Amino acid sequence: MKDIWKIFKELVKSWPVVQRIARYNNDQTYRQNYLGDFWHFADPALQIGVMILMFAVRGGGDKSNPHATGLAGYIAWIALGMVTYFFMQSAMQKSAKSIQSQINMLSRMKFSLSAIPMTEIVTELRRYFVMLGMAFFSMLFMNVKPSIYWLQFFYYFFAMLIFLYALSLVTSTITVLVPDFYNAYVAVLRVGMWVSGVIISVDGPNFPLLLSNILKLNPLYYIIQGFRETLLENPVWFWHNITANLLFWGIVTILLVVGAHIHMRFRNRFMDFV
Repeated sequence: MKDIWKIFKELVKSWPVVQRIARYNNDQTYRQNYLGDFWHFADPALQIGVMILMFAVRGGGDKSNPHATGLAGYIAWIALGMVTYFFMQSAMQKSAKSIQSQINMLSRMKFSLSAIPMTEIVTELRRYFVMLGMAFFSMLFMNVKPSIYWLQFFYYFFAMLIFLYALSLVTSTITVLVPDFYNAYVAVLRVGMWVSGVIISVDGPNFPLLLSNILKLNPLYYIIQGFRETLLENPVWFWHNITANLLFWGIVTILLVVGAHIHMRFRNRFMDFV
């Protein structure tokens, strides 16, 4: 627990620098392009559009889904899930590589190494909020009105950031120690969308019960489903499923303990591995 406490103190102390680096990363990404930030959002928007055409429009909606009534509801259901997943996928992928790719530059700034993964997560937030705005726009065409349940958005947003940071402590450290790990990790993330309930509801009556219960163990499913249960039709409070809450925060705690331990143990030797 001492390692976790020390890392969070370093993160709080480094937070202003984290924000400045995130702004710099966003400004530099497409600086040489005529259309600038347009390309920052074009790729995920195109992928979301293709998935909507393939599954929502073609299928005509999922009648068994309580959070998506009709075609318009299913479109919003898919859009919200894909926006959340694309953010998490990009943040997980970039944060895993963050220490290995930036340690030479940031070590000269006396910047806390434990805060490096967070810079990549914060960098992705701008695109996430823009894409989330697009998802909210799609919700205007379905029977959804703002309610007190929408306050849960902040709970799931906080849970998402804590999970991403805890995971990044583990993956960024392992990537430095075992570079081949990163390639395997990226390969797993490519199929993550299909096992996280992003496109197809794992609660449907035709979905195998055993497989459904296994997929629900995925922390990404917990977050994506949580946003849907908060913002879409027939919302429910997050404490309605105590087992899912305990399981998710148990996984996050394990990631924090393991990640903080291996990060603190090896970070003085990162330069030797890089």
